[in-house]
Amino acid sequence: MRITTLRLAPALLLAGVFACEPKPAPAPAPAPPPPSPPAAELAKEGTATVLDADIVLTDSSRNRELPVRVVYPQGSGPFPVIVFSHGAGGASRTFDTLARFWASHWFAVLLPSHADAAAAGAPDPATQSSREPATDASADAKAWESRVRDLQFVVAATLAIESKVPGLRLDESRVGVGGQSLGAFSAMLLAGTTIEVSKKPRSFADSIPKAFLLISPPGKGQQGLTDKSWSTVTRPVMVVTGTRDPGSKNQDPSWRLDAYQLSPPGGKYAMFIEGGSHASFIGLGAEVGASGAAAAGAGAPATPSAQDEAVIFQAVRAATLAFWQVYLKSDSGAVAFLKSDALMTESGNRAQLLRR
Repeated sequence: MRITTLRLAPALLLAGVFACEPKPAPAPAPAPPPPSPPAAELAKEGTATVLDADIVLTDSSRNRELPVRVVYPQGSGPFPVIVFSHGAGGASRTFDTLARFWASHWFAVLLPSHADAAAAGAPDPATQSSREPATDASADAKAWESRVRDLQFVVAATLAIESKVPGLRLDESRVGVGGQSLGAFSAMLLAGTTIEVSKKPRSFADSIPKAFLLISPPGKGQQGLTDKSWSTVTRPVMVVTGTRDPGSKNQDPSWRLDAYQLSPPGGKYAMFIEGGSHASFIGLGAEVGASGAAAAGAGAPATPSAQDEAVIFQAVRAATLAFWQVYLKSDSGAVAFLKSDALMTESGNRAQLLRR
């Protein structure tokens, strides 16, 4: 009997081996991005109980006693820090409504009183805010520098502040800086905005802050600002202005967007609000009994209603909180909000949130 042996080609043998092996499982689908929280939800008061304290710091390098209002959440911390600069002739208490809102969301807010601050017993905050646009064109370079030195000192003074406010713990690695009007100018100098003084560019950039909020900032052609002033501002910036927020020399409100439009892209945002004024952005226009002049701001057209002002301030609360949550807390839901059109949709197209 003849037995026939079948010989298979090596390739066929290998094919049979691999055919018997299980197929690899497909790669898992990427996780869906977090949903964007509604603007109305972001604009709600947070869960923290808010405390406040008025302290005085000593800057021995300048022989300067610097009053600072501290608005902070009750708790163990450490809390991310927002340093906020008032406008020319303004006062730190003018910003209590906005500061307490941020603090209710677990931020500590430090509000220094600059040398040009309104004296005790000055006019009510709303009236004072309406005057600020007329004085945000200060030509005194020494006053600019004094304000910047105040901010730089406070940004680096977390331990000194903790020693004066029992139980408060600040996170020195998560600091943001903001301001309104001349305060916004002061803040953006820390961001690296250069100014021309005696035809020489000058920088006051500070490496500590992570992000900058500029409410009603000045644009080019004023206080040494040129179209190249923002070319080195690479950190995150949000600009807030609106149609009732003209410049001190009657510049169109869009002039205040220069810090957004002329800085390098990446982490840059601008909120432009129909009907928004100096007082609107910090909640003064929405307060009961706010005067028409205060709500509209200097040089602005007819007064919006209290209801309109409430809508405007809600948009400001939502967008500014999201900005701080992204860059001081790395909150993914807030990232989704800043990338979405939720603000425009929920405000009835009144608030535009631009991004670069």
